[in-house]
Amino acid sequence: MKGIRLSSLTGELYTVARKHDTKPVDAIQNTDEKLGHWKGSVLEAYGDNFVFLKNYYQLQLKMLGGFSFDELCKLRYSSIFTMEKSIDKLFETNPRYEIVRKIQSSMWRWGYGRGSWNQLVNAYENIRKFSFVDDPDFELRLDYTTYNNEFGYSKYSRTFLDGVFAFLVYYKNKHVMTIGFSVLEKRRILIQQVQSAVRIGNRYLFRLPQNRLEFVIGLFHKNFSGYTFSVIDGKCLVKKTLSDYRRGLSSANESCKRLRGDLVRPDSESKSYAERALKDYEQLRQEFSARIDHLKKERERIVSFYRNTGKFRLGQERKHLGLTHHQVLINS
Repeated sequence: MKGIRLSSLTGELYTVARKHDTKPVDAIQNTDEKLGHWKGSVLEAYGDNFVFLKNYYQLQLKMLGGFSFDELCKLRYSSIFTMEKSIDKLFETNPRYEIVRKIQSSMWRWGYGRGSWNQLVNAYENIRKFSFVDDPDFELRLDYTTYNNEFGYSKYSRTFLDGVFAFLVYYKNKHVMTIGFSVLEKRRILIQQVQSAVRIGNRYLFRLPQNRLEFVIGLFHKNFSGYTFSVIDGKCLVKKTLSDYRRGLSSANESCKRLRGDLVRPDSESKSYAERALKDYEQLRQEFSARIDHLKKERERIVSFYRNTGKFRLGQERKHLGLTHHQVLINS
């Protein structure tokens, strides 16, 4: 099974007093002691004018070995400068650090906001403790987009996500459903994808409530207490996805055309590579064509699916990155 096991996300993040909420580094105590034997090296490298709270962004990860997971996250969140490259690498490769970075990225990409430290802590805790159903045949894995992408192919499973994050639902070790979402500041969640991962053999559906969108909204209400939620507009989602697929098809067609040209050139030094690459792009072109045809056939069903929220109702429209989302309200 691909993706991050939620149980593997060990380590705690801790909230701070309101006065430190925008700069939690100020809540870290005994920084000189935590530098330990590196204090002398730091002063030697950076001079007697080194002040930890002003200059810590220059320090390498090995110099911050005395700081906890929580404290390293506080340091990075508080810095207005890009931190030393070994810190950046940590937040790009270690899952629990990367999730913190992706929450910040999600807040900016989808809402142009930074949020606060305490909001970030709350989102992280809710993600890692998210529960699905009390059934051992189901398991959740977490995945997210690569780099700082607001949507696109995910890092671990290469699933196309319509938001930054996704819970991959596995049934008897098989990926059967993708629940895509993005986190915004002020405790807001965009529910952007409730999609079956298999077109046939959906026996798992009989183990879940019939209205899957209502079920998923209920899961978020249970796991993200105090949040407000919005659901993607189905018509808007279809239009965006078709545009993405057509752009992918166009790129694949251009690549095939270029590679065919390489094959007919008598002076081509990379003919074997061109042959292999052409085969891959031909397959990709066929996949995009099939996806476009399938999506056109499923258009009305998808639009209807994202309107049928069961006991919830759709409220005010809101635009995020030009895409329409509907606020979710509980029927009174």
